Amino acid sequence: MSDAVTSFLRRVKAKGRRRAGTVRITALGRQRVFRAYDLGEDTVIVEDAIRNFLSERPSVLIAQKGALRRGSRGFVMTVASGNHSVSAFPLLDGRFWKLSSLPPKRRGAVLSEEIVCANVVGGRIELSQRDVPTPRLVKVDSWLLEKGLFPLDAVVLIERNMQTLEHYRSLGQDWRVKPLAWTEKEMRVALAASRRRIASSITYYHSVRGIHFLSYSDFRAFADLACTDLEAFIAALHELVGIFEGNSVSLMRLHRHRGHHEVELFGLQRGASAESVVPRLESLAEDIALGRASQLSIVQRINEICGLFEHLLSRPELADDTSRVFTEMMYMYITGEVYAVVGDVCTPAFDDRRTALPGATFAGDRILFHPGADARTRMLMENLKDLLSKDERVEYANVYELRGENEYAAIGKGSTREIAYKTNRRPLERALVEKALAHATRGYAGYMLSRVEGFKALGVALGTYRILRRPSGQSGRLVDFYIRSRCEGEPLDAIPAYHFCRIDDSDSEDEAVVVELAQLMGDAAAQNMAMKKFDPATGSPIFGVGKEIYEFAYDISRRRRMPRSVSICSIRGSLGWKDLSRTDANFAALCSFYLRHYAKALSAFAADHTVPMETLADRFLAGFAARTEAMEWRRAVMRDKFMEFRPGLPEMYGFDAKWRFAMWALERQKAELAQISGLFRSLLARKAQ
Repeated sequence: MSDAVTSFLRRVKAKGRRRAGTVRITALGRQRVFRAYDLGEDTVIVEDAIRNFLSERPSVLIAQKGALRRGSRGFVMTVASGNHSVSAFPLLDGRFWKLSSLPPKRRGAVLSEEIVCANVVGGRIELSQRDVPTPRLVKVDSWLLEKGLFPLDAVVLIERNMQTLEHYRSLGQDWRVKPLAWTEKEMRVALAASRRRIASSITYYHSVRGIHFLSYSDFRAFADLACTDLEAFIAALHELVGIFEGNSVSLMRLHRHRGHHEVELFGLQRGASAESVVPRLESLAEDIALGRASQLSIVQRINEICGLFEHLLSRPELADDTSRVFTEMMYMYITGEVYAVVGDVCTPAFDDRRTALPGATFAGDRILFHPGADARTRMLMENLKDLLSKDERVEYANVYELRGENEYAAIGKGSTREIAYKTNRRPLERALVEKALAHATRGYAGYMLSRVEGFKALGVALGTYRILRRPSGQSGRLVDFYIRSRCEGEPLDAIPAYHFCRIDDSDSEDEAVVVELAQLMGDAAAQNMAMKKFDPATGSPIFGVGKEIYEFAYDISRRRRMPRSVSICSIRGSLGWKDLSRTDANFAALCSFYLRHYAKALSAFAADHTVPMETLADRFLAGFAARTEAMEWRRAVMRDKFMEFRPGLPEMYGFDAKWRFAMWALERQKAELAQISGLFRSLLARKAQ
């Protein structure tokens, strides 16, 4: 994408009417000159030579003029190097062309609730909501776009306020909200992009809330300057604890958000910095200013302060910027996600492993694609029309890329996408998952669909699948792919912890929830075995790895949310058991293989909960038996139809033989439930030893 900010600044100077005079202010240790340009009723105030600082995340402020001076119309926007206070103080106190007439006591509230803070990052504008209500943020965003100041893909929202998220989702623009990272690599990239200086040589991690977090490693680098460059050290110390024009306190004491200050030492318990470290830095700065400290004493004292900082760290790993603990925790702070976590435990929420992609706006029968929407997304949007009933129309749709635990493809290059949409005939969103077929060989689409429909007929809880065709990449070569309905619920390891809590005591586990889930695990295992799922690459039955989706629903008898059902979200690996001989030995080997993996999964589940293993095993086997009996009953009632099912696929897939073996094995699965139960319990007992 081209540099939208540079284009904007060029257009402002070329087409704007320049206001008379300049405003000169001293901020963060240097003098700055500002000029103002009117674009109709709107005013843009720009620091001279700002283009020299575009790579340093310049600060932007945007507000309606009426919030600053009653009766004024239009918007005002400032662009300056350094932090937001550089422009905020002269804007609020009227030094910027008397655009504000606010009394001093009102300025703090207006700054936090009326003015949208932003930064220039990579040629785009990143809007930070902070405490600004969603309607005001939306007005600012609309002004930037509707006035043609910036293209749609050049204005990014970097906060995750739920009301704001819902607003942009309802526009089909969820992709404009900056996505959270999923992999450690992505988090490190985000941390590197957040690095910023204020005025001195110190580099901080700059958060979406405007807080400059100073890590121990960066503090150590600052302390080392006392030996190598005393002048730079003193300038950096003044930045931390000195008082700049417009402030009554230093940046380390200037409150910013939720008890954090403009500059905050990272990794310390709340208040520890202000009580222990900041006073020592202030004392050192005072002694230096009064000439009471030699360079040797400065070095000794800053090393002592550095040691205190390290001692006060809540976790020793936070002293290392390269550690995973540091990466995950700092990422939560710079994205603001930490403020959404209840309690002191940091558990990053990574967007359910999905990232929004550019999509489209639906306007009646027209589809208006957004910048960056690729051919794959366009085909998905077009296919929505085929799913609608008469007089039904799409109100909005968002496209997401879904990524697995070990999928590291670049954004937009992953194998799986989801489209979430709402129509005028449905009160709730629906979602479809789109994915390329595992193989491009002739007839594979039919092989996959035959397995899906065959097992669904038996009662396996698979979704609805449709085979479609679309152009692939720049070549335009047609390839088969499929769309399936999204299974409602969560994989076992992603079920929120609060689902397990008692209603009357959130610190205790509700045993009923745990045992119901164990029964659904048995239900899923019965389906897994009936499908003969097997992955030759890993030698596993693809069980307990996120392909079973557990749905919770309100239980009126218990008056709480309880596990209700389990679905199988993937057909991959079905009919994968290689030995198709209908012998006792093969069935025994089959049972041993599958039950060993099921026992491992149940043991891992039991380790996370307090319910005795014996109880969980009973319920697991009850679920296994119930689903097995239901599937076998269907097979027996329509035996001829299942045995005669021959979809006419290429011989290389061997479907007919595999299907007949699966029907035989399902009958044996039902007939030998007692033996299966005994073997499963013995496997659990071995794991307990």
